Amino acid sequence: MPKVEVQLDIGENQYQPMKFVEVVQFCEEQGFKTAWLGDHFFPWYHSAGGSPFVWSTLGVALDRTKTIKIGPLVTTPIGARYHPGIIAQASATLDNMYPGRFLLGVGTGEALNERPFWNGRWPEWEERMERLVEGVELIRKLWFSKKPFNFKGKYYSADFYFMYTKPKTQIPIYFSAIGKRAAYYAGRCADTLVTISPRNDLDRLEKVIMPAYRKGIKEAGKKKGRLHVHVGFTFDSRSEHRKKEWRSLGWLRKDSWSIKDPVAVEMAGKKVTDEEMETGMFFCKDWSDLVRILQSYADAGANEICLSTGAEKDLIKEVRENVLSVF
Repeated sequence: MPKVEVQLDIGENQYQPMKFVEVVQFCEEQGFKTAWLGDHFFPWYHSAGGSPFVWSTLGVALDRTKTIKIGPLVTTPIGARYHPGIIAQASATLDNMYPGRFLLGVGTGEALNERPFWNGRWPEWEERMERLVEGVELIRKLWFSKKPFNFKGKYYSADFYFMYTKPKTQIPIYFSAIGKRAAYYAGRCADTLVTISPRNDLDRLEKVIMPAYRKGIKEAGKKKGRLHVHVGFTFDSRSEHRKKEWRSLGWLRKDSWSIKDPVAVEMAGKKVTDEEMETGMFFCKDWSDLVRILQSYADAGANEICLSTGAEKDLIKEVRENVLSVF
């Protein structure tokens, strides 16, 4: 059986910050090695009830645990809300205090969280990706450069950059990619490709995503990269799930990354079809059915499988009993 690490995505919605700290502690107690938090200014839906600043939460969670690795899945160093230098500094500081326990996930972001910082503008995907690739380059240079340097990029330029508080370890960069072009850039820029299933099913992963990822790895002169598969799942029927969770389903709508605010995303949840739901989660009969699905991704080369549980202790305990015990 291929070795794969089972991780948890405990999200960013519904609760206030100390709840997420407590859940990270619980994840460690349950034997999980890695847990991820979201990085949102707004929650994915208006009635979620909370969306704390993840960088504050991360520091407290790291301080109250001993071994578990945590990080944002994902943050957006594309300018406006976050300049890459700020993400480099925040990451380096956490790794300096808690060496080897911080992971950095990056992506091109969603209009939901970014538009308020662009004066209502929402850059096209091509610009966001250019900004992300350039931003990751600057982040790495800030981490590793032993001398001050100037940086002349298309989006970020200054005649003096230097990071005075360095990370103590080599922080892994996880790069979110759903499509072919993003997967290529993940190979070029990052240590680990993060992709979503079932939107990227096994066939698409094998024929489209991984070839593009490997191309980027080769062009960057690297030997290999890692694969992180993010898995949404439910044991509800489609009708039950829509009835109970419609407020949180708007992100499944086509081009949801461009919906401008959490009220609009929540309202979009009323229009989600069965087909759209099936791109975002596996409708499983039982735990053995989910384990079979996860095993198929492990067999396809996934190094990590991340289950989206939210900050729900009962569900996390069930994952430990029925999934972690298998892998």
